[in-house]
Amino acid sequence: MHETLKIVKSRPMLVGSLSLLVLLICSYHFLKKIGLDLSVFVALVTIIVFLSLVKETKSFLFDSIKHPKKYFLTLCILIFGFAGIIFDYGNIIEIGLTIILFFTIYLIFKNQDKNLNNFIANLMVASGAFMSIGVVIGFFESMFLSSEFFYHIFDGYAYIDQKVTYSGFGTNHNFSAYIVIVAQSFLFLSRSRFVKNLRTYLTALFVITLLITGAKIAFLFLSLVVCNQFFDDKIKKNLINVLLITSYLFASHIVVAFHGSYELGSLHYRELLFSIGNIDIVLNNYAHLKTAYFVELKENFFLPLNLMNVTQAMNADPHSLIYSLIIIGSLPLAISMVAFIGLGICKNFRIIENRYPSYFFCGLISIITETFLWDANNSIFFWIIILYAINISKDSLPNENSLSISANE
Repeated sequence: MHETLKIVKSRPMLVGSLSLLVLLICSYHFLKKIGLDLSVFVALVTIIVFLSLVKETKSFLFDSIKHPKKYFLTLCILIFGFAGIIFDYGNIIEIGLTIILFFTIYLIFKNQDKNLNNFIANLMVASGAFMSIGVVIGFFESMFLSSEFFYHIFDGYAYIDQKVTYSGFGTNHNFSAYIVIVAQSFLFLSRSRFVKNLRTYLTALFVITLLITGAKIAFLFLSLVVCNQFFDDKIKKNLINVLLITSYLFASHIVVAFHGSYELGSLHYRELLFSIGNIDIVLNNYAHLKTAYFVELKENFFLPLNLMNVTQAMNADPHSLIYSLIIIGSLPLAISMVAFIGLGICKNFRIIENRYPSYFFCGLISIITETFLWDANNSIFFWIIILYAINISKDSLPNENSLSISANE
């Protein structure tokens, strides 16, 4: 509590605006569903968060002038991001949101303020609890009430006629699952005594929520957690991790079905690749969209496109971080961002694997894997877990109580 009060007193504008922004993002889709569109307000709060980091921004600019090689990739991301606006001004909102979120969270974690880091960890945990409550309400609402505020129904979904989606306060089950996974990742990094006392209960709540959502990433995350908790041998554990990730990506893009048991060309059975006897290997919607988007981007020489126009033409979002970055900022932006994330994570991978809780390790892997299926560039939760991992100091250690559940116990 003392640390929280200290950071609130020292950075009231940042703490207040960041807390409000996270709350608005968590509840935005629910509020819009009941007739409250707060998109302008969200944009204003986002700008306030950014402006509250004027001191850090000036420090970064001076440091980047003195040591341009040290900040080469960060500068590339900023330059290519703004260059994307020149290519297509219609993407200014998408590019602006991406750059502001990236740069804001980068500046916050770059200085490694322990009190601020702990506040953000607590904020993520609170967000996960908030989203979990919404999902649980949706579960009971679907059982006992006729309203559909916290869940909705998909008709003709894959193998079944109808699928109930427990979205809670989010736009869908995936949105809620992402936030809950990030919350669980930070749960054992919090130094708050209040959070420590609730860890067992919050973990149970988060796991139950993930199972209720039925989101694919939930099963990847939980599988990785089980693997990393029960396997001590590094080689076996890493092999199983790779197998789980590979299987997840395969199952997310390829459908294996008996010939004649499905309708080719429907939403989940888009294109037949080949057959083995009576078994067909079929591209599903995600894989089909990636192929279609690749052709569209290739014909445009991987230069920026108007995001709204291309999504309307394809009748779907890109469902890929890399594709969305190319569309709004061109191939150089995507390459710079992938290199920044890849090199940053690789630099601290062993530290995270050996010193940090397995929940954080598994959550980070799950979120990175999901970028093949998720336009994560405009998600504050994505940037928080990614940039936290990238800016970990080699000399820093997580909370001592966390070490009891570290990845290599």
